[in-house]
Amino acid sequence: MSLKTEIEEARQSVKTDRLQLSVGEIISMYQNDELNIQPEFQRLFRWSDEKKANLIESILIDIPIPSIFTYENEDGTWELIDGLQRISTIFEFFGVLKELDTEDLLPPSALQKTTYLPSLENAVWENSDKIDGVPVDMQKALEKPQQLAIRRARLDVQVLKQPSDAETKFHLFQRLNRGGAYANEQEVRTCAMVMVAPDFVKRIKTLATNEKFVGMASIKETAVKRQKDVEYIVRTLVHTYRDYDNISDVEEFLDREIIEILTTENVDDFEEKFIFTVNILHEIFGSKALFPDAGTINSPGIRFSLRALEAVFVGIMRNTKDIQLLGHPEEFVKKQILGFWQQPEAEAMSASGLRGTQRLQRTIPFGDTWFKP
Repeated sequence: MSLKTEIEEARQSVKTDRLQLSVGEIISMYQNDELNIQPEFQRLFRWSDEKKANLIESILIDIPIPSIFTYENEDGTWELIDGLQRISTIFEFFGVLKELDTEDLLPPSALQKTTYLPSLENAVWENSDKIDGVPVDMQKALEKPQQLAIRRARLDVQVLKQPSDAETKFHLFQRLNRGGAYANEQEVRTCAMVMVAPDFVKRIKTLATNEKFVGMASIKETAVKRQKDVEYIVRTLVHTYRDYDNISDVEEFLDREIIEILTTENVDDFEEKFIFTVNILHEIFGSKALFPDAGTINSPGIRFSLRALEAVFVGIMRNTKDIQLLGHPEEFVKKQILGFWQQPEAEAMSASGLRGTQRLQRTIPFGDTWFKP
């Protein structure tokens, strides 16, 4: 296929419309549920007070603001896919930003002084006792001309139109949001996943809270905030149903395969395999099931690692149906796990300087073979 043909086909999959909308129009769309911010995405609203004030300053003094990107749903409503920090800052300042998963309104914000407008210190859209940190008698409500200037300010909005497919929506969201200072790889990936298959992702997130799995993977509260628990489930899901291509960057591989899995695989099948694997591991070894055995050549530090997830957990997941047919599956699993940590191949999976791409070429194939009855 020629480059010209590839370009033409790619353009067919991405249909966009460019509009100039006032801040007031965008707020009205949000209040009328015509512009949606999915809760998973809104959780990434993390701008500092300084950045929030700088945005309002930019609007007041006509400094250009980058485009907002939305996706047009089948019912004609829009879904925000880029511009979260800017849009949420505006909505919060106006006092219209909704609480996650509810229709309750979050407290309005007060501004701080900025480089060009130091008098913005404690400026608010309108005085309110709901504003945190600034008493009403210290609040400075914007005057009518200033309010109108903000409400009438026009923002550039790019709309990804139907019938752009789910894969295009997924990749565009990631391309627009990846690399920012406010979200890691999995946080962005989760938002994109929700846009493609929300029900499947709910099941994934439920599995991520499984107490036995949380214990085996040593997932702490700080890790949950970074969605490490969801990342482990995504890795397990992808590596159970897809072989690593030995070429792609690990994150690129996860991104590419998870979108296909979400739209083609049976979540019930994955859930059954996952629950079986968690239960049998926990029954035999408890929360230490994915830790190297203390008496082996392979235990300079006893802790959970990705090699255990990929070789042991995924190895069992891939062979669940055959293991279940055994007369005493727990005896087989126990024997294989104890033997696994004695193998030189297991030690080679954590060799110094080993990249993730190299590790995957060792863990997945070996685990698949090792746990095959």
